[in-house]
Amino acid sequence: MQSNWTGIGNRAYDMATELYVDHVSAMSGGRIEVINYDAEVLLGIGETFTGVADGVADLAVTSPIYHRGIVPVGMYLWAVPFTIDRMEFAEMIYQQLGGKEIWREAYAEHGVMGLDYQLSDEWGGTISTVPIAKYSDYKGLKVRAFGIWADWLVHNGASITVVPGGEIYMAIQTGILDAAMFGAPNAWAGMMVAEVCDYYIDPPIINYDICEMMMNLEKFNEMPADLQEIMLAASRVFALDFASLLPIEDVKGRQDLAAGGMEFMRMEDSELLEAKAFCMEKFQESAEIDDYCARWVDVMNEAMELHEAYFGPKRLP
Repeated sequence: MQSNWTGIGNRAYDMATELYVDHVSAMSGGRIEVINYDAEVLLGIGETFTGVADGVADLAVTSPIYHRGIVPVGMYLWAVPFTIDRMEFAEMIYQQLGGKEIWREAYAEHGVMGLDYQLSDEWGGTISTVPIAKYSDYKGLKVRAFGIWADWLVHNGASITVVPGGEIYMAIQTGILDAAMFGAPNAWAGMMVAEVCDYYIDPPIINYDICEMMMNLEKFNEMPADLQEIMLAASRVFALDFASLLPIEDVKGRQDLAAGGMEFMRMEDSELLEAKAFCMEKFQESAEIDDYCARWVDVMNEAMELHEAYFGPKRLP
């Protein structure tokens, strides 16, 4: 298994991956052994999808955003800003409204089996070398960002520079980046970014970006049915383990970052509402890309209507 997230300081992912390896072994009675390789060891982050398809690795933990050039819907499977804010909401999208089927069909065309999506850590909280009080402050900054959110930052005058997560520290230290978005506070703290960045800009605009456990489709199809079910079930448990570890580790991460001298700032609500309107418009336009994207827009539109109908009447002030 090639993980894009272990071995780079993300404590929650390190722990969840150890649990996953143990679960697969225990559930299969030792018939399956998973050997995890830390980020960039077997496959670079941009090679993971094709590497699994080609059998270089049997399994991978990665994110759909990294193969958006191969599977365009991957950009939107990864995240639509201001939407997925609760675990049960994401579960509804993937397990009940057809999200899982879109994801698996799109990947199967390339020889990849999607075992399970993962609620990854919060995304969009920004580490920065300069204070950012409004989005116009991004003008002239070199920023690591992806997807629709990158479009919003470019709209505000930023330039986008993409580097692997494990290289962010060096990129900021050497001036390649002025600011970056990657993961939650526990990841930033583990990567020691307080040494090179003075500011943390809240809030994340994505409570949970989506990662994924994928497998070589041929290898999966060769397994007997009971072992297939174990791989699917263990991948679901991995997602829950990681999501449950996040609050604990992120509180520690924020404390560590503050102790390291990082100042926390928060974007005003008026700025966030303007950004949300921009992102929603961009997302609706993505329906024109291909059939998978159109289907994903339909699923998310239905999900957002259900979200308002379900949570709206009982929302606490």
